[in-house]
Amino acid sequence: MAHDATSLKEGQYYTIEFPIDHEITVQRSRFIASLRVVKNRAEFDREMNEINRAFPKATHYCWAYRFNDRIPLEHSSDAGEPAGTAGRPILGALKKYSLLNIMGVVTRYYGGIKLGVKGLIAAYSLATIEAIEKATIAINEPKSIVKFATSYDLYNLILSRLEHCHIPPSSINAIFDVSISGEIIVPNSLLPSITLELENIASAKSTFSFLVSPFEA
Repeated sequence: MAHDATSLKEGQYYTIEFPIDHEITVQRSRFIASLRVVKNRAEFDREMNEINRAFPKATHYCWAYRFNDRIPLEHSSDAGEPAGTAGRPILGALKKYSLLNIMGVVTRYYGGIKLGVKGLIAAYSLATIEAIEKATIAINEPKSIVKFATSYDLYNLILSRLEHCHIPPSSINAIFDVSISGEIIVPNSLLPSITLELENIASAKSTFSFLVSPFEA
């Protein structure tokens, strides 16, 4: 079932939770659809090399990717198949399911029977769609890391304010020394409310400070 991206909160996106490979056979040709989570071209190149090693001596390695950005960055390749018969159907399947930060590769082992333009489009599309429907779809979003330092007398207040923003105490990695320091990884959709709560504490109490920066997984 295709997903409705309009139901997501700002910054959230659909992706797959685990890598998956799915194979179909069409007129004796094997089509192996591989889905991987990637966030940039360097990660794409690394995964592409792994897929080439996993399925050696194939006839074609056709692919598409979509990276999460304010405007999704996407590209595809027919990898030697007739123009528009492979990369575009793979990309179309990723877009149909509103998937981002993902690559789809369909590896083909030619079976000796030509499929024609319509047959190739159908095969590459079907392999990708079946792989997506077999995958576990997850909602993800960019995250930020909040680093803080506080006196002991404010710690329970901080926990309470964070819990009010739906961040449980178990999400806090704290070090207890002369004072308390720690960090919290938070989804960006919650960041405005958390920042407001912490700014209110920092403006009233000089023994509390915090810093927000992007989180790199």
